Amino acid sequence: MINLKKKELSINIKKNLLDIKHQKFLQYYTITIIVIFTYIIGLIISFLTKQIDYKNVNHVTIVSIISIILLSIAILPLLKFKSELNDIPNKIKNL
Repeated sequence: MINLKKKELSINIKKNLLDIKHQKFLQYYTITIIVIFTYIIGLIISFLTKQIDYKNVNHVTIVSIISIILLSIAILPLLKFKSELNDIPNKIKNL
Protein backbone atom coordinates (compact mmCIF):
# COMPACT_ATOMS: atom_id res chain seq x y z
CA MET A 1 0.00 0.00 0.00
CA ILE A 2 1.30 3.43 -0.89
CA ASN A 3 1.19 6.05 1.81
CA LEU A 4 0.15 9.38 0.39
CA LYS A 5 -0.55 12.59 2.15
CA LYS A 6 -4.13 13.73 2.17
CA LYS A 7 -3.33 16.72 -0.05
CA GLU A 8 -1.59 14.58 -2.68
CA LEU A 9 -4.48 12.16 -2.77
CA SER A 10 -6.97 14.91 -3.37
CA ILE A 11 -4.86 16.30 -6.23
CA ASN A 12 -4.71 12.85 -7.81
CA ILE A 13 -8.45 12.47 -7.49
CA LYS A 14 -8.99 15.93 -9.02
CA LYS A 15 -6.74 15.07 -11.95
CA ASN A 16 -8.58 11.79 -12.52
CA LEU A 17 -11.97 13.50 -12.45
CA LEU A 18 -10.70 16.18 -14.83
CA ASP A 19 -9.37 13.46 -17.13
CA ILE A 20 -12.72 11.67 -17.17
CA LYS A 21 -14.55 14.92 -17.93
CA HIS A 22 -12.27 15.81 -20.82
CA GLN A 23 -12.30 12.27 -22.17
CA LYS A 24 -16.06 12.68 -22.48
CA PHE A 25 -15.60 15.90 -24.47
CA LEU A 26 -13.04 14.19 -26.70
CA GLN A 27 -15.52 11.40 -27.45
CA TYR A 28 -18.25 13.94 -28.29
CA TYR A 29 -15.79 15.80 -30.51
CA THR A 30 -14.75 12.74 -32.51
CA ILE A 31 -18.32 11.44 -32.85
CA THR A 32 -19.48 14.84 -34.13
CA ILE A 33 -16.71 14.88 -36.75
CA ILE A 34 -17.64 11.34 -37.84
CA VAL A 35 -21.32 12.30 -38.18
CA ILE A 36 -20.48 15.39 -40.26
CA PHE A 37 -18.22 13.46 -42.63
CA THR A 38 -20.77 10.64 -42.94
CA TYR A 39 -23.46 13.16 -43.88
CA ILE A 40 -21.21 14.82 -46.47
CA ILE A 41 -20.26 11.45 -47.97
CA GLY A 42 -23.95 10.50 -48.10
CA LEU A 43 -24.74 13.72 -49.96
CA ILE A 44 -21.96 13.09 -52.45
CA ILE A 45 -23.17 9.53 -53.06
CA SER A 46 -26.76 10.69 -53.51
CA PHE A 47 -25.69 13.28 -56.08
CA LEU A 48 -23.46 10.78 -57.93
CA THR A 49 -26.21 8.15 -58.09
CA LYS A 50 -28.66 10.87 -59.17
CA GLN A 51 -31.06 10.25 -56.31
CA ILE A 52 -30.99 14.02 -55.86
CA ASP A 53 -31.49 15.83 -59.13
CA TYR A 54 -29.13 18.79 -59.11
CA LYS A 55 -31.02 20.33 -62.07
CA ASN A 56 -34.27 20.46 -60.08
CA VAL A 57 -34.40 23.66 -58.04
CA ASN A 58 -36.80 22.17 -55.48
CA HIS A 59 -34.48 19.23 -54.73
CA VAL A 60 -31.45 21.45 -54.34
CA THR A 61 -33.34 23.93 -52.16
CA ILE A 62 -34.66 21.24 -49.82
CA VAL A 63 -31.26 19.53 -49.56
CA SER A 64 -29.56 22.90 -48.95
CA ILE A 65 -31.97 23.88 -46.17
CA ILE A 66 -31.70 20.48 -44.48
CA SER A 67 -27.90 20.54 -44.82
CA ILE A 68 -27.61 24.02 -43.32
CA ILE A 69 -29.80 23.04 -40.38
CA LEU A 70 -28.06 19.73 -39.69
CA LEU A 71 -24.54 21.06 -40.12
CA SER A 72 -25.19 24.10 -37.92
CA ILE A 73 -26.62 21.82 -35.23
CA ALA A 74 -23.47 19.69 -35.46
CA ILE A 75 -20.88 22.48 -35.79
CA LEU A 76 -22.01 24.62 -32.84
CA PRO A 77 -21.37 21.89 -30.24
CA LEU A 78 -18.18 20.97 -32.11
CA LEU A 79 -16.83 24.46 -31.46
CA LYS A 80 -17.79 24.17 -27.78
CA PHE A 81 -16.05 20.80 -27.47
CA LYS A 82 -12.95 22.19 -29.20
CA SER A 83 -12.76 25.10 -26.74
CA GLU A 84 -13.15 22.68 -23.82
CA LEU A 85 -10.31 20.56 -25.18
CA ASN A 86 -8.12 23.65 -25.57
CA ASP A 87 -8.70 24.55 -21.91
CA ILE A 88 -7.24 21.26 -20.61
CA PRO A 89 -3.69 22.57 -20.04
CA ASN A 90 -4.98 25.64 -18.18
CA LYS A 91 -7.18 23.54 -15.91
CA ILE A 92 -4.33 21.15 -15.16
CA LYS A 93 -2.04 24.07 -14.25
CA ASN A 94 -4.68 25.42 -11.88
CA LEU A 95 -4.79 22.15 -9.93
